[in-house]
Amino acid sequence: MSDRTQWEAAVQEKKIESFYDTAMKGFHEYHQGYLNFGYWTKGGMTYVQAAENLVRQMCRRLGLNSESVLLDVGCGMGTQDTLIAREVKPKSIDALDVTWQHIERARERASRMGISKSELHFHHGTATKLPFPDASFTHLLSIEAVEFCNTREDFFKEAFRVLKSGGVLAFSDYALARQPKNVVDRFIIMAVRRIWKVPTVNIYGNEVFKEKLASAGFTNIQIENVGRLTIPGYYHESVRLKNFWAMWKIRGFFKGVLGGYLIDRGIYSVYRRGLCEYIIVRAQKPS
Repeated sequence: MSDRTQWEAAVQEKKIESFYDTAMKGFHEYHQGYLNFGYWTKGGMTYVQAAENLVRQMCRRLGLNSESVLLDVGCGMGTQDTLIAREVKPKSIDALDVTWQHIERARERASRMGISKSELHFHHGTATKLPFPDASFTHLLSIEAVEFCNTREDFFKEAFRVLKSGGVLAFSDYALARQPKNVVDRFIIMAVRRIWKVPTVNIYGNEVFKEKLASAGFTNIQIENVGRLTIPGYYHESVRLKNFWAMWKIRGFFKGVLGGYLIDRGIYSVYRRGLCEYIIVRAQKPS
């Protein structure tokens, strides 16, 4: 029996699954399956090097080690989890994603690499209603997924619930860097938000992030602005001619080339206008 969750047509989870589900055939091996913006710390990095650098940066902030019991929320096609399983070797990793085809590809990848379900187990589900008991994990990771939640507050409450006392949450996300000043600012934010399926209620800045995390019960909240190390590097990589051709072959012109370019250009534009910041957040559940 499949453990796939069937989302109702109008819910946010269905919108996100549909957004990522299109033309998946062949895409799961593109860029080795990574979907993140990367962490571009030196010249000449390839996309995969930058993507793996981001995962390692997140693991350091979490403080992952061989005793960790990890939950990864928004795991994509599982590449980041196989990297963590291989390099950090935590006690166990549970990984969850809203897109069924991501879960299928992730399971195939882990099986191909000889990683057992006791080490790494993938689940189809939603970040706002996590299918795990209270106090199940020592660490919770999420890379570029929380912005899609309807709402982030629901995810923060769920993250707090499933973490053990003293457990650590670390996630990367996007924050409003300043309020829009004119109609052009407002239009660009609205357009990028709509194309990327981000709920309007999730458009706010770092101070609101801190307030909402504190309201959920978290302490020791730290937020780093790292847009300069993520967004420009990803954008300049994405518009290279070889990547346009690859996306055309995999997803076609409209969804692969035009759709991808509009999203990437939109995010880069809001960043260049000083409207958007890429953030890494760390918070802790009190002991």
